[in-house]
Amino acid sequence: MAMCRKCGTRKRRWPRSCPRCRSGADRADTAADVAELAVETGLLGWIARGVTAAVRLVLRAF
Repeated sequence: MAMCRKCGTRKRRWPRSCPRCRSGADRADTAADVAELAVETGLLGWIARGVTAAVRLVLRAF
């Protein structure tokens, strides 16, 4: 069980909204948190390298 950030009640699982206040995880906040984590850990560079390598591979195939 997870806790609601807004009202503090227990709710089912993370992606679901709170049954009491209907407060759920905002997708923009979640995306911003994931992007911040990716930048902090250096994953953003690895993701960019992977995308670049995939594009180069496709271009070489043509």
